[in-house]
Amino acid sequence: MSNIGVWLRLIWLRSMGLAAGLLVICGPASALPAGAFDYRMGSRIFTSDDGLPQSGANTVLQTRDGYLWVGTFGGLARFDGLAFTIFRGKPAFDTSVSEGTPQTGPASDRVLTLYQDDRDWLWVGTQDAGLSVRRQGMFHHLPVCGGICQINDILQTPDRSLWIATSVGVLNLDPVHGRETWIGRGSIGYSRLARDSQGRIYVAGNEDFFVLVDRQLRRIPLPDGERRVPLLKASGSGLLVGTERALYRYDPAHGQWQPLGVAGPKAAATDADGRWWVATVSGHLFRETDSGQWRDVPELFGLGITDLAWDNEGNLWIGTGSKGLSRVRKPLFGLVSTLGWDMNMAGRAVIGDGRGGLWLGSACAGLWHRTPDGNMRRHPIQSGQGNGCVASLALDREDTLWVGTAEGRLVRVVHGKAEAVGAWSIGNPINVWLRGDRRFLVSSERSMFDVRTDGEGRIVGQQRIAALEGMNVNNIVPAARGGDWFVGDRGVWRVVDNRVVERWTPREGLSSRFARALYEDKETATLWVGLYGGGLNRIRNGRVSRYDSRNGLFDDTVSCILSDGRGRLWLGGNRGITLLPAPRQAATEIESIGYAASDGLIPSEINGGYSTACHRDTQGMLWFSLVEGFAVLDPADFPDVQPARLRPRIEGVAVSGRMQKIVGSSLALEPFARSVEIHYTAVNLSRPRETNFRFRLRGFDPDWVDAGQNRSILYPSIPWGEHVFEVQARTQGGQWSPLSARLKILNPQPWYLRTWILILATALSLLALVGGTQFGASQIGLGRGETPDK
Repeated sequence: MSNIGVWLRLIWLRSMGLAAGLLVICGPASALPAGAFDYRMGSRIFTSDDGLPQSGANTVLQTRDGYLWVGTFGGLARFDGLAFTIFRGKPAFDTSVSEGTPQTGPASDRVLTLYQDDRDWLWVGTQDAGLSVRRQGMFHHLPVCGGICQINDILQTPDRSLWIATSVGVLNLDPVHGRETWIGRGSIGYSRLARDSQGRIYVAGNEDFFVLVDRQLRRIPLPDGERRVPLLKASGSGLLVGTERALYRYDPAHGQWQPLGVAGPKAAATDADGRWWVATVSGHLFRETDSGQWRDVPELFGLGITDLAWDNEGNLWIGTGSKGLSRVRKPLFGLVSTLGWDMNMAGRAVIGDGRGGLWLGSACAGLWHRTPDGNMRRHPIQSGQGNGCVASLALDREDTLWVGTAEGRLVRVVHGKAEAVGAWSIGNPINVWLRGDRRFLVSSERSMFDVRTDGEGRIVGQQRIAALEGMNVNNIVPAARGGDWFVGDRGVWRVVDNRVVERWTPREGLSSRFARALYEDKETATLWVGLYGGGLNRIRNGRVSRYDSRNGLFDDTVSCILSDGRGRLWLGGNRGITLLPAPRQAATEIESIGYAASDGLIPSEINGGYSTACHRDTQGMLWFSLVEGFAVLDPADFPDVQPARLRPRIEGVAVSGRMQKIVGSSLALEPFARSVEIHYTAVNLSRPRETNFRFRLRGFDPDWVDAGQNRSILYPSIPWGEHVFEVQARTQGGQWSPLSARLKILNPQPWYLRTWILILATALSLLALVGGTQFGASQIGLGRGETPDK
């Protein structure tokens, strides 16, 4: 999120009456109080600075190939998630434009509506130049209404004809033969069209509401004397109708109107669950709940919404009159943060309280307790025990909390009261783990201590574990084969009775010695080791498999590993949170899905390096310590998630800087063509900067060439003959697209350079040379008076 976005979020939270110093939780309703969403946490705004023709969008449409099309008053734009491609119309005074001539843009830059028919033709309605259609990569201008009327809406019927609402009437168009039939021509105009489940077509006029019967407009009385209908959508077996004053559901079968309690609707769209989102003229955005109620989305107030559209990746696209194009995602994470403190709240530790609640420790906003009903209370620990900066937490069998502080102290919390128990190397944080009844393991600097306490919590003895001397331990995990796994900056060691019986270090195959986390899959006898900068390592049957960003892992830093009980693993790292949907199926590559700021995880960095940085609570919720605050997610919100499968596309080819026309999927080059630049892309509207490519030119490149995020390749020259250029795409952590985008390139060899011509020319040259030599010799003989043989 930008600094402006953070500032807006703070302003909004304060406007909700939140006092300084209160802990604020916002995020998914499943994890937090109902309705506690902040949709801005997963939003992004695109303006003219990002390539949009202008900072306003009249209409938004996703076509079946995945592209997002945006109509503005400054031209038509196509968006692949990373870059806008602009298609502009030619001005009316340009005499080079003749009727029927294919163009590179629509008839006008003032685009009002977009529609894709079942032929995948894109229809473009303009404000001042009528109708255009894009097919086979070119625009064609249709002379309907003299090419000067305003096109407000377009609808296709099963007979493949188009119904078009214009400023001068309703037009029925046969797009193949160009036949036009006008209805109500010469009226004050029509604004919206919809087709119900029975196939009936409804027309919203500027002063009434109609149904088409036998190609005639039959008026339908509006409730409460309403006249104008700016919003009309098909909705189940009925219609969603917005008048200037209110929103209704209309039942065509019974002619009944149901008011929905939303005033002044102007734009609407349904999400993947079939729930409506409606924008109003007053600047509000409402979403329909599962119970059919309407809930305001206050953080998206005041955008001046002109259009709404959902894409196939779950993004809501909001067109506005002057505030750009917004992409909004439902936040997947609950966030715990503070407002008004003099320092940032860095989350360090989270652990269950044994009664369904949680303890959360921060640096240095103190210790907090979250009850099962979500209430938060702060427990000071700094008075007499240092600065109150928490490093680690442990809960004993009597549900007493033990706190390891950042300055090297051990604090015991009983009934909400903190008391100092002991201190080690002052100034160095300590990690603490429960080892048994009244026994703890305490890690300080590079030493590990076995600490014994009495019933009052006093330390009655401690012993340095010599086998672990020199190791900075980050985590301890019970081992299935006995003893414990000690995870630290010297790898992973299994210790039984204070003796090291098994080691995994770079010498045994780990990709780094800086281990931070470990998860043991007991069913498959597999160890998963998270490393700082070394990715994730799998140890199975005595062999190490390494996974990092080069073979599918989203993040090369793994600070904690949690299982969700569904066979999936969740990893916390520097880039965010990584989901492994099927870790047991990993081979040479591993599939992963990364979640970061665009998913509402702000900030996205996990604050690892401590013993209890992540936690799975009794409800199955997963908690992560962040560099500012904490994040929580419900794995049930991710029922069956797989990495996105991208479809690569070749967008164009330039030869010596001049764009070429591609016929089908073939390109014929002129002889001696130089500097062939191929542009390709893959639509990824949610995470475009996680898109990677690889390509090859068959017959030239010996293998796939990793292009990273580059979206073009320049060949100084193409070998003679016929070649096939292929490109594949994938998201970070996903698989390569099963189908390549292909371009057949024919670089014909000039006839005089073909092999048989060269052989023939060489033979003729040799023949001529031999013949010339013999002729010369005969002439020399004649010159000497020799008589030629007869």
